[in-house]
Amino acid sequence: MRRRRAWIETLPFEAIARPRVVGLLASRRIEPIVAVWPTTPIEAIVRVIEVYGEAGLPAALWPMLSDGEGRWANADNAGSFVSFVRDLCAKLVAAGRPPAEIVVDLEPSIEAMRASFASSARSVHMLPIPGDLRPFVVAQRRLADLCVALHAQGIRASSAAPPTVLLDPDEGAARPFQEVQGTPIDGPAWDHVSFMLYTSILEGWSRGVLRRSDARALLAVACRAAAARLGDRAGASIGAVGVGAFGNEPTYRGVAELADDVALARAAGVDDLALFDLGGVIQRGPPEPWLDAFVATDPAASLPEPSFRLRSVLAAARLAGGVFGAMGRVRGSGGGAP
Repeated sequence: MRRRRAWIETLPFEAIARPRVVGLLASRRIEPIVAVWPTTPIEAIVRVIEVYGEAGLPAALWPMLSDGEGRWANADNAGSFVSFVRDLCAKLVAAGRPPAEIVVDLEPSIEAMRASFASSARSVHMLPIPGDLRPFVVAQRRLADLCVALHAQGIRASSAAPPTVLLDPDEGAARPFQEVQGTPIDGPAWDHVSFMLYTSILEGWSRGVLRRSDARALLAVACRAAAARLGDRAGASIGAVGVGAFGNEPTYRGVAELADDVALARAAGVDDLALFDLGGVIQRGPPEPWLDAFVATDPAASLPEPSFRLRSVLAAARLAGGVFGAMGRVRGSGGGAP
């Protein structure tokens, strides 16, 4: 399924509904995914839904909590996150402007991620391995119930997922990377899952382990795996054009790298793409070349072969997943009570 969307996180909220911004997306059929927080006025959200609806674009909402609560949804804050989403949708339904879609961004807490990415080659801070899997199981149930509730309101339920979850087995109960990261992708009835495959970040934050050529090959490998696993429900988030929540994310060197990523993802079987992020596109401007490359690039004629370096990294990651899975079985993941 071909679809183009744009994450909107860094653009000031009052600018999202401006005619020029709406026109940039509408003329290229790029659907917006708009970040919202508990402090975002409902009236402002209603206005965004209205103006994009008038332009023929369904607006998806991307709920987030404060950084102090972890920002993104995970096993530690699923209760607060689900409560926020339910309350948000109830208010929008009451206003007669329900969103077309809710996108649940599943990632470890922002503080845990900051600590991990701040590590150096000499001092690596890994995400903690949970000693109790009951919070993960409870979060999985809560998110599954949220999907049911959203569907009952006619709202699609989607998720954004770390690429490492593609290393989890697609059969059986073991899901070590989801458990370690607290990101329940399996279980809830997601209409769509967009895997975060930002080649600029994969390269830039690998501490020199991966080169651009490796990040390109990893994008292709991951898209193939996502398509094989989820079929038409699989998507890829690509970028980054500009920085996001951390403020120092490595970004594309130029439009050619974005076009290259689009070509590779399409050739690897994924044509539902989301670009991170519209604020970066406008800031780096002019926005038209970036957006045209995003929507008009043909599939690549061939896909890159993974280097020995990349194959070694993937093998090590799979080995680590086996260790995490064994530890999980020892701890017992047999579902504690909510």
